Amino acid sequence: MNNKHVTITLSLDENIAIQLAQFVKRSTLDTFAQFVEPHLTYEEREQRAYQMQAGILAVGAALADAGYAPR
Repeated sequence: MNNKHVTITLSLDENIAIQLAQFVKRSTLDTFAQFVEPHLTYEEREQRAYQMQAGILAVGAALADAGYAPR
């Protein structure tokens, strides 16, 4: 898989930003594991779930930097 970094710019309604920050806070590895393709090996499913979680945590960090970090 390509390890190139991607930068995205996003504009959200404040209420959406608040709810997305809540989703990031409440998401666990299991949240993402349930959406990984079932035909993959356990190791591949686990790796993809961790990658999904890392992406959402990056979004959460950006939301926190913008002032949207739930307690």
